[in-house]
Amino acid sequence: MTGGWRPTRALGRALLVGLLVLVVGVAFGRGDLVVVGVPLLGAAAWSLVTRPRRAPRVQSSVDPLVVREGESFVWRLDLAPVPGLRDVVAHLPADRWGRSTPRHGHVAAATEGPQPHELVPLGLEVEALRWGSRRVGPAQVAGFGDLGGLVWLSPEQLRGAVTVVPRPGRFSSRAGLPHPSGLVGQHRSNRQGSGTELADLRPFRTGDRLRRISWPVSLRTGTLHVTTTHADQDAEVRLLVDALRDVGVPDTDTGRRSSLDVAVDAAGALAAHYLSTGDRVGVSVLGGGGVVDVPAVGGHHQLTRILLGLGRAEPSGGSVGEERALRAQLRRSVPPGAVVVILSALVSAEPLAHAVRLARSGHVVLVVDTLPGHLATPDADPAALVAATGIEDPRLASLTWRLRLLEREREAHRCARAGVPVVPWGADGALDTVLRGIGRRPRTAGAAR
Repeated sequence: MTGGWRPTRALGRALLVGLLVLVVGVAFGRGDLVVVGVPLLGAAAWSLVTRPRRAPRVQSSVDPLVVREGESFVWRLDLAPVPGLRDVVAHLPADRWGRSTPRHGHVAAATEGPQPHELVPLGLEVEALRWGSRRVGPAQVAGFGDLGGLVWLSPEQLRGAVTVVPRPGRFSSRAGLPHPSGLVGQHRSNRQGSGTELADLRPFRTGDRLRRISWPVSLRTGTLHVTTTHADQDAEVRLLVDALRDVGVPDTDTGRRSSLDVAVDAAGALAAHYLSTGDRVGVSVLGGGGVVDVPAVGGHHQLTRILLGLGRAEPSGGSVGEERALRAQLRRSVPPGAVVVILSALVSAEPLAHAVRLARSGHVVLVVDTLPGHLATPDADPAALVAATGIEDPRLASLTWRLRLLEREREAHRCARAGVPVVPWGADGALDTVLRGIGRRPRTAGAAR
């Protein structure tokens, strides 16, 4: 697609004012008016004589295509100059979740320096303030001829896309995962095997390794004794992010976050921690706008896959396709021995019912409450309650939110009675007590009604 060159208002004013002043000066014999009018006409004539004959070619790109939350990317524009083109101006509209440098989003460059075969580079740096799939643009590009007499506007609006992955939060835990069932890891198994933690001391039997002989005990008793250890195993962690409803409005200026922001931050922190311990971690987003399902594997690159998946998470729009995808996700089987962590704001019934079903099937299930702190109390900011409930009357919004908090508390008690603990997302060690308590439970599922 190419656009044509057209005269600017400056060219029209120069022609009109110059011609009018020249006619008046000649008619009334005013030489001073003639001196004023001739340069205006000369400038207009020069703009028409040196006008570009064809439209330039424009290419835009975003570098890099994937950035972390808080990092910056560059929107690049390369323009192939044509004879007569003197200045190029580009504008990138402001984005709610991006801060451009300069803030007004305008960049300009002159084409006198580069050779005719060289491209004219333009660049605008944008800081990504929030995770997610971001659309860059539409950007507008304009070219100007000599003295600003002619202008060319790009007929197509330049667009781009960048994926902003969340920055993992901070989380650490000293409690091991209950009932590991893998082959290699850092969690102590109930069975004996090749490991690092001492299990027992017994007499030597045929087939025992010589490096397991305990020489002090053997010399003291007169018979060979060997040491046995507990096997070290890895575990599988399944993180389920509830995106059926996003409670709260994120605001980068005040630092407030929505429930989906807290869930994504918690999921990244949990994934980073358990991947560092050698476990297998997978992530699924329940009911979101896009299907996000990262299989549970280990390794250094798994965290990058998980963060890319979390960056595509979107709140549910309530469409039929999203409901079908949610039902398919809830019917998906969970491997035996996997630890299921559901990150939810406790305002949707489907994830909590799914947690109870998994617990009754014998799985280890833990629900992490991701409701933002500024909404966890009845006496919250009226403006935040209006945004969370969608009710314009602050008093009615406050009353509605109080009822919602009571329903959340009732659902949390129901989950606790079914054997599913509900823990608010917090700082380091917040899940240690719960994990140790789950580890002391028997592995077989109880008869829950």
